[in-house]
Amino acid sequence: MRNWVLLMLIAVAVLATTVVAQMVDQPGQQGWRLFVYLVESDIPLGDEIPHIPGALWALGEQSLVVFVPKDVGLGFVLFTNETAPVPTYDRRYFILALPAGAKPARVRGNATLKTPDGEFPVVFRKPDGGIIEMVAKDLDEALSALRRLGFQPEFRGRARLERGGGPKTGGASTIAATSDVSIAAATPAPSPGSSLYVYGGVYFRPVSVRSSYTEYVVPVYGLSAVSACTNVANAAYIGYDAASLSLGVLILRGTVSGVLIADVYRINADGSCTLIQSSSYTLANKTRVWVSGVNLDNSKNYQLAVRLRVYINTYSGAPTIGINGTVQYLRYYYGNQRNYTLAEMAYATTTDYYGQPSGYSVYNYVDRILIGPYAAFDGLVEGTFTGGVGLQLTTNAVGGGCPGLKWELWLNGMWYVAGSTAYGSYNSGTNGCFYEINTGTYSLSAYPYSYAKSFGGGLFWVLKIAYDNGATPYVRTVLVRTVEVFRAWRWVEQWKDFPDTLDIIWRYPYLASVLEIYGAPANPQVGPYIYHGAVLLRVSYGGDTNQRVMLQVAGRSVSGSYVDYIKGFEVYMRLGVPTKTSTSSVSLYKTNYIVGSTVADITKPELIDLAERILDAINFILIFFSNKVASLLAFLAGQALKAAAGSYGVDIIDNNNIRVWWNAPWTGSESDSLLFAISIPMVTADPYINTPIEVRITKACLDQYCLSPDQGLRGYIQPTNPNLYTQLRHRIVKTWMFRGLTGADMQYTLT
Repeated sequence: MRNWVLLMLIAVAVLATTVVAQMVDQPGQQGWRLFVYLVESDIPLGDEIPHIPGALWALGEQSLVVFVPKDVGLGFVLFTNETAPVPTYDRRYFILALPAGAKPARVRGNATLKTPDGEFPVVFRKPDGGIIEMVAKDLDEALSALRRLGFQPEFRGRARLERGGGPKTGGASTIAATSDVSIAAATPAPSPGSSLYVYGGVYFRPVSVRSSYTEYVVPVYGLSAVSACTNVANAAYIGYDAASLSLGVLILRGTVSGVLIADVYRINADGSCTLIQSSSYTLANKTRVWVSGVNLDNSKNYQLAVRLRVYINTYSGAPTIGINGTVQYLRYYYGNQRNYTLAEMAYATTTDYYGQPSGYSVYNYVDRILIGPYAAFDGLVEGTFTGGVGLQLTTNAVGGGCPGLKWELWLNGMWYVAGSTAYGSYNSGTNGCFYEINTGTYSLSAYPYSYAKSFGGGLFWVLKIAYDNGATPYVRTVLVRTVEVFRAWRWVEQWKDFPDTLDIIWRYPYLASVLEIYGAPANPQVGPYIYHGAVLLRVSYGGDTNQRVMLQVAGRSVSGSYVDYIKGFEVYMRLGVPTKTSTSSVSLYKTNYIVGSTVADITKPELIDLAERILDAINFILIFFSNKVASLLAFLAGQALKAAAGSYGVDIIDNNNIRVWWNAPWTGSESDSLLFAISIPMVTADPYINTPIEVRITKACLDQYCLSPDQGLRGYIQPTNPNLYTQLRHRIVKTWMFRGLTGADMQYTLT
């Protein structure tokens, strides 16, 4: 009996053996009493969380962290023209749960937790019990969540977590920096020879729970029956050189009591898989967990895969369990011949064709403005992530004047970035004030991006505003100029690096650069409507006889529940090869509508990367607040291609620059997304055959909204010299362009 009880107490700890598919209890069901504190910290928490030496319980020595909003205010959601409550969190403000009656250990930590029940030394490391953190809407929901897990929580009051306490104890890592950001200009490309940490996503389909005492295997996203292992169904590909994997769990439309099991496999040379570790975690809503079996030691010489299972003890309602993950990879950038492994992603607010700012009508008391969501595409390179916002506000005057307007910029409503005070100019004719807020551009930590990817999520800004005296302003309008609100370099693929060769997976088309924009009419009274657009640059194998550049463009206007598809676009590109040779010139190879139904109905993965990422971002933002019209911003997912109607062409401007354009027929567009395949001349001479060919988007106009990315948005076509590449070293690889599809033989089908 004692052994059985002990097994139950450690059910959320990392296990080294396979979990038997039978009824699995939760650790809290033995009734652990917990002391719960509301903590303010001078240390923003990351993946390494507080551990209390000597305080052993179901989660080892780790504390259980639950983030709750620091405040909730009435906000204006810029890209849906909606006023709604918007919470902001703070990585330095959270609930901390410890085993009741824990005694302070006589050791020195690298921080000190000061509670009404005593002071505790704290060390930071990856979670002993696997649970990184939970999220709740308030203290009451946090306590309820702990009770559902079987614990007996008791709120004991406020506490402080303060830096200091002497040298760290063995096994502890360094404390996270006090700030995630620094002021910076747009980052240049990483230097050749750099070691890079790169973040990608692992995606699974939701599980609908319909029976108790049942195990469900979580299906991999992609083609039916796709698996990275020939002998294990629904194993998601992780690959080589994976430093860490964290999973995010969302439970909608009901509650469950159960366990999440992560099986980590090594992929053998024959395609079969060998289990190397199983980890088990309590299944809880809005929770992130760390899978310790995915690490650099295990993945240095072997490709890894992961299979997820959930065992449901009991449930209520009609719950759906959604699980996604983020993987941190170690990559090596060689530069020159290898720099086609880098591309760019940029996200922007735009002016119209004539340079007029986008206008949004508010006319309400609001103390925060939400800008987003933008899609978090895979492949972000740590150290290259930048962002900021620029906008203008008109408000009611206060006593015939314009008091100072304090602002704070929060990334994803959880990470503080910057703050200052704007001073307005008074207009006696309208008895109003005009404020200019330009936050500047900041270098951002990759951690918020990684956090969002754990939930298959997106990126957004929350700009908090208040007068000097703390009062909430009455905002009339928001005017937004052209600003790159986020920008980063991205690693386009994942594979095992070799000193002098790369796998021939590069012969297949892949997503390189991406540009996502939002806009609105300059006069907010004209709408209100929102314009959402995106341009994706996909490049193909340099040895292709057509040497194609694939340009995907999507756009839609949303007004209330009405949606109108894109009517025309212009994309200007600069090529790294001549636009004309003695035998050929740039030409339009194919033009296609991407047709199909909604994202939810899609089973085939072709060409849906854009639509899925946008939907991910929208679903992620709905975790934090309810929004009635956000889903209308999502693009169609393409199950098929159809020849595009209307007028279109490719204009050669000069020896290196071209203009690709399309105008819808008078009957209107049949889709919000188009795919253009562009042939460029074959150049067989050096240096083109030995170095990447750069393709740079210099300007994009979608309907009336235009943006010229700073220094252009770059993508690369790989060199054509076959001696640069080796034989296929992977039996199966994952391409990020297909959202988790495994298998290297997928190609576009153009009509």
